[in-house]
Amino acid sequence: MALDIKSFSQSIGVSTATVSRAFSGNGRISEATKERILEEAKKAGFSPNIHARRLNMKKTGLIGLYYTFADEPIFDYYIMELAQELIKAAEMRDYAIHLELGGSAKGKDVDRLAELTRGHGLDGIILVVDGRSSGLKLLKAVHDCPAAVISGMPWTPVGDEIAIELDIRSGIHEAVKELAKLGHSRIGFIRGTADEGKLAAYKEALEELGLIVDPRLIAKGPLSFADGRNAFNQLAAHSPTAVICSTDVLALGALNEAQRLGIRVPEDTSIVGMDDLAFSAFTTPSLSSIGIPRQQMAKTAVDCLLARFDMGKNLGRRASSKHVINTFFVPRSSVCKNETKKNSIN
Repeated sequence: MALDIKSFSQSIGVSTATVSRAFSGNGRISEATKERILEEAKKAGFSPNIHARRLNMKKTGLIGLYYTFADEPIFDYYIMELAQELIKAAEMRDYAIHLELGGSAKGKDVDRLAELTRGHGLDGIILVVDGRSSGLKLLKAVHDCPAAVISGMPWTPVGDEIAIELDIRSGIHEAVKELAKLGHSRIGFIRGTADEGKLAAYKEALEELGLIVDPRLIAKGPLSFADGRNAFNQLAAHSPTAVICSTDVLALGALNEAQRLGIRVPEDTSIVGMDDLAFSAFTTPSLSSIGIPRQQMAKTAVDCLLARFDMGKNLGRRASSKHVINTFFVPRSSVCKNETKKNSIN
């Protein structure tokens, strides 16, 4: 006969509450005690009835993930890698992620999100937003569902949402400083469609170091690999010694165009991407990037949402919380010391 939680807890000399904490990850329990309980459970073939526990606690075991950046969000490698980390973080807490990709039907995102939070029995919702205005509209649609907002721009909570703010500024400043140390002063920038914050951080970093912000060294390459190629082609006429791109995909396009033009990377022009996607370490040369701690973001979002849910709807929805996560420069072979004579304004 299968062990129930009461019999199992008695057999190893702990309370049922302690066993429950060990399996759920909720509440205070030492790591040593947790490991011992899980090991004993494995030996005894004991597994708690998670579904019954959820019914008792009125949980569904589902966390929603709603994303609204691009017209074709499925091709956004950043959200795919973030979603993978969210799935892992949720699985560690016996939860699953319900992924919903929005953005292709402009103006319908609010209706779709309202339907999602009403009809799918979610214990919480994670919103990945591209701007404050669009994010606020989505927040209004979630009703009583506990919400976490992941934003690449500054976000001050307006209600009881959990804000996870990605400080992209810190990584851009670090990258510009490292390039300047290597003798680069003509540092270009390839921006995406909704990258005002990244562009502002780039300009601010140059100005802090006393470097000139040359408008000719700024190009717009909305999203794709081809956009990165076209944008780098525009910049090449003005001889940048280094170029920072607002995504790794744009940087890969820039790298490809540089090679087509016979511009050596990094000897003639250093290239830096942003997002530190999985492929970045395997390009030729390997792509320097601005790293985003996706694992930390995912764990923070999941843990905070479940803590909010466990506190109870009335108590837990009284206060907001904010978590700022820094980015950082990841140097690889696409960056080197500037040995060219291109640092003067042409």
